Parts: sequence; C-alpha cells; structure tokens
Amino acid sequence: MTEKNSAKKSVYIFFIVLMAFLSSATISAATIPTEQKSSVELSFSISWTFGCYKETTFANISQDFLSPRIQFDTKIYSGNFMHEITLDYFSCKPESVMTSGSVVYKNYDPISGETYYEGFKSSLSFHRIRVQYDLAYRAVENGKLDFFVGGNFACNAFLQFENYPSITGLFSVGPTCAINYQINERNSVSLMGSMPLFGYGVRPPYAGCDAQLMKYAEEDFFKIFTLGHFLSIHNYQSVFLDFSYKLKANDWFSLGMGFDCEYSRIAEPEERPFYYLNGNFKTFGTFSF
Repeated sequence: MTEKNSAKKSVYIFFIVLMAFLSSATISAATIPTEQKSSVELSFSISWTFGCYKETTFANISQDFLSPRIQFDTKIYSGNFMHEITLDYFSCKPESVMTSGSVVYKNYDPISGETYYEGFKSSLSFHRIRVQYDLAYRAVENGKLDFFVGGNFACNAFLQFENYPSITGLFSVGPTCAINYQINERNSVSLMGSMPLFGYGVRPPYAGCDAQLMKYAEEDFFKIFTLGHFLSIHNYQSVFLDFSYKLKANDWFSLGMGFDCEYSRIAEPEERPFYYLNGNFKTFGTFSF
C-alpha cells in the first residue's frame, strides 16, 4: 500500500507541475496587448527518416529503420511570443539479425515434458509518436534576425510490437530556443533546439505486459500511470535539433526543406535502457495567415 500511495502521489505532483506550466503559458499569451501583430503558420511535411534504436527490454539487438514520415506543425506569433504545436508520427519494419531471417528459440512441450527448438519469421514493427507544445519569447530582434527562448512540454511514445508489446510513454518539460533569419524578401532559414530537463515515464521491466499492468488496465486505465517513474538528466537524456530553409512563393504560401536529428537514452529501469537515434530529411509546405 505504501508503494502504491507513493506512486500515486508522484503522479499527482507531476501533473500539478504540468498544469502550472501550461497555465502560466496561457496567462502569458493572454496578457499580450491586442494591438500587437499576430500571425499563424500551418505546415505539413512529408519526409524520410532513418536511424536505429535498441529496446533492451525486448532483445539486446540494435534495430535499423528507414521509413516515410508525416508531421503537422502550427506556429502562432503573437507580439513577442511564439506558440508551436507539433504532431509527428512514423512506423516501420526495422531491419536487424532478428528480422532478416528466421529466428530459432527453445520451446516446451507440456505433454511430453521435453523441450524442442522451433523457428519463426519475425513480424516486428516499430512506431514513434510525438506531440509537443513550445512557448518561446523573442529575446532579440534586429530586422533580419529573431532569437526566441522558452520551454516546451512533450509527449513521446515508442511502440514495438512482436509476440509481446514493448511500449514506452514519456511526458517531459524542458528548455527550447529558436533562431529565424530572413536572408531576403523570399528566402529564410531557421534553427531550433530543445532538450528535456525532467519528466515522467512508463516503461515495462521486460517485453510484454506484467500481471500488475494488465490488472490496472482492466480496473482503471489511468492507474497504469502510477507504474511510471520520474525522469531527469541522470536517467533520461535527449537532444533535438531542427534546421529548415523556406522559399516564399507569395504572401500566403511557402515551400521548404530541412533536416532534423534526435538522440534519446531512457535508463528506466536502469539495467534495461532504451536508445534511439534518428535523422530526418523533410520537404514541407506552409500556409500563412
């Protein structure tokens, strides 16, 4: 009972901090004088992502991936504030020694009581989902260069499915910064970077659902969150960098291309960490209002 109560208390504290962060962001935006200029940018990108990951709760094998990717991005500039909401998803069939051929494993016959070896073809699949909100303030403005500093809240899910699922869910808060540079009237470039400082994560201690997780899922889905742990830089490191070039076709539409990269390490549980590294080439279109 003590451990359950402690876990529940930790979840409540995290969500209180989260609500305070989002409330302060909303209040900050609401206090901007209405006469200041506002604009909205809606972007949709189709990209090609590549990289690798190792989910050691499943198998201590590096999996490579190469897959198309879609992303939807909304930026709202209001006075000196920039609000950005990002929705990002891709799925793939990873390549490794596990998926390139048949896998042989040792099975047990309950009738004869003897063990035997059986081969099967892996149907492993990997999915990545990211939802992120950034709030930044324009600290520097000199006509061509805008420099923004602020913070973000991100929800990340890494899902791997085989005979048993291995699912990692993360909520994190951290600093973010962005640079927008206007080369001329039609051309501009931007650079954005972020990293989490602390968060909360739910990961299974091994591939598959243990009895407690299945019990919680049946009783009350939200109780699953009590099985997570607080994360900080000692057990969760992540860096995200994004570079984009934009060509303005007219006042309301632009085309662009860019590259972003990300590295993450989640050591919870400590003895079974998760590693993730990717690069992403993208092309996108942006509608401005």
